[in-house]
Amino acid sequence: MCEMCGGKTADAVRRDMLARIAKYDYTMVSVREERARDGSWVAPGFVYSVGLWSFHRVPEVIVVGAPARHAVELVQRYAGMAKRGKRFGPGGPYPGFVADGTVMMELVAPGFYAEWFASAFDFYPTGDFPAVQLLWADREQVWPWEPRWARRNTPQPVLTRSGRPESWRVAA
Repeated sequence: MCEMCGGKTADAVRRDMLARIAKYDYTMVSVREERARDGSWVAPGFVYSVGLWSFHRVPEVIVVGAPARHAVELVQRYAGMAKRGKRFGPGGPYPGFVADGTVMMELVAPGFYAEWFASAFDFYPTGDFPAVQLLWADREQVWPWEPRWARRNTPQPVLTRSGRPESWRVAA
């Protein structure tokens, strides 16, 4: 359940988030998926970091469409590696994130920040932070921009202006 849905005020949620950042150098914000009554997708769930840019000078990271527990694990893994000095640029693949799959990184277009990183503005009021999206392939190693991306998969929009990777080459 979201903290505000549980009765906390927006100010209390903000204070708690800032306290977690002060204690751990970052925090995670999780947004639940949304489905219509007929079960169709309205919006995928997502998890993102807040604080990594300020404390470790690495982009904030967002994982869209993965099951919540898995998305949290991916953000934690990224944060742990970043805190130990690992740096990530656009592209990949990056081994070590998932045992049976592949992940890539893509720069998030700032035009998506307000919608996808809303709580980050409590920590970065001007929105002055870089962000990467950790993209994941399905079990058949198909990426969300490929025509074979299965309809049964959770939507995984690519948060660039074009909706496709832009900062590294993709096979056509």
